[in-house]
Amino acid sequence: MNEPPDLRPPSALTHYGSRTLVLLMMIAVGVFFGGSLYAVRSEEVAQSPKPLPVSVVKVHEQDSFVATHKYAGRIAAGQVSDLGFQLSGEVVELLVNEGSQVKAGAALARLDTQRAEENLNQLRAQRNEAESTLQQAESSLRRVQDLIGKGFANQQDLDDRRAQRDGLRARIVAIDSNIRVAERDLEDSTLFAPFAGQILQRFVDQGSVVQAGQPVLRLNQSGALEARIGVPVNARKRVSEGEKFRLTAGGLEAEGTVTALVSDVNTGTRTLTAILRIENDPGFVPSDLVRLELDEVQRQTGIWVPAHALNEGLRGLWSVYVAVPVDDSNGGQAKEAPADSVHELVRKDVEVLAVQSRQIYVRGTLEDGDLVVADSTMRFVPGQRVEVVNRSTLSDAQVPDTVAPDASSPEAAIQ
Repeated sequence: MNEPPDLRPPSALTHYGSRTLVLLMMIAVGVFFGGSLYAVRSEEVAQSPKPLPVSVVKVHEQDSFVATHKYAGRIAAGQVSDLGFQLSGEVVELLVNEGSQVKAGAALARLDTQRAEENLNQLRAQRNEAESTLQQAESSLRRVQDLIGKGFANQQDLDDRRAQRDGLRARIVAIDSNIRVAERDLEDSTLFAPFAGQILQRFVDQGSVVQAGQPVLRLNQSGALEARIGVPVNARKRVSEGEKFRLTAGGLEAEGTVTALVSDVNTGTRTLTAILRIENDPGFVPSDLVRLELDEVQRQTGIWVPAHALNEGLRGLWSVYVAVPVDDSNGGQAKEAPADSVHELVRKDVEVLAVQSRQIYVRGTLEDGDLVVADSTMRFVPGQRVEVVNRSTLSDAQVPDTVAPDASSPEAAIQ
């Protein structure tokens, strides 16, 4: 049976063939570009960088920590004395200068002694005169006693001679007393060091006329140093007499023993003054700033992390990166993995509670057993793949010592 003839005009047949041709061309182009995209993607995957190697610290939660507080004070000598003469006079000689080291009993300065010497000579002459007169009075008394025995003198004459003798004896006692005072004044014309130490200041110059008690030199006792430090009133029970504490000043360290705690509260600072005797002085200098370290247990749950593990966040918060082990063959689900396996970084926000040396006590979304990245966190982003090459605990984590904290560091921000 013959097929019915195609009654469509020739133009319709041509349009149908054109549509088929366009469709075939589109399919061919899609296959071409799809293959090219697959090849490019395969090449990118093949050339993707390896995960960065990182060191992590396994952290643990605890319910308290020991906070170390530092309180400032000054180093002082055991004794600081302003030395002066006990009498007035002109300073004719200064034997020391500021900074001089002196021994106990050393002569430091002298007054003009001319008047003191003249007074002493005068008193000694008066005594010699009184001694001669006394000898005459005693001889006269003996003669009167002989005459009374012979009946040539009466009792009144005897009493007069005795009174004269006793008066001269009393005068000699008074003169001797004045001589001792004059000799002592002559000795006091020289200023001696009451203890070994260093001359801190000289208040007068040679030729100055000073009054009794006027400061001439300031002497700082050597060898015996003490620290005077203001501590809070609530630390009264912990800073008690006999307790020992660590003291630091100018890079030097020493142990201090509390010898006294002044009970009067400083109205300006609301502190008590603790006086500590410095044991085994390493070379502290009086008037230098000294700090006392006082440990206190804080009952707060948190986790210690390395200081360099923190990143500055928003609204006063900080964050750390935690390495979570993943297995690509298991749909990217976390699982236990060896130390050298690929991990994924997760950013967790934390709040800083305390800063001590190279570690910081925080609380927040961190959990016990998390692997915190201890390296510099500025080069990481959440979701980044890394390779854990070193795993440790905080006690042996290799945290850099040579990086000085700057204004953007956690330590600086918290301080």
